[in-house]
Amino acid sequence: MGRFLLTVTLAGTAFFVGYQLLAPRRPQRAGFAAMRRKMMERMMDAMPENSPPKLVTTILPRLQKQNEQILVLLNEQNELLRKVLLKDQAGSRQR
Repeated sequence: MGRFLLTVTLAGTAFFVGYQLLAPRRPQRAGFAAMRRKMMERMMDAMPENSPPKLVTTILPRLQKQNEQILVLLNEQNELLRKVLLKDQAGSRQR
């Protein structure tokens, strides 16, 4: 009887521990995320105007816009180069 009780107890404990280890973790609560966001906002507000994080947050949108403009220009340039190359290939075939 004692061995049976010990075996059942050990099996139950092993099952419980295994279940706890394999169970998916709970996602962070919205309250915790909001608290972290508020702490970050306060920290950013406390920084001087020319601090690196503030500079990055102000410059980043402008850089993204410039990158988009550069990509548009590069696509136009590629199209023009393709047209010139096709024209050159067509001219060399006629000779």
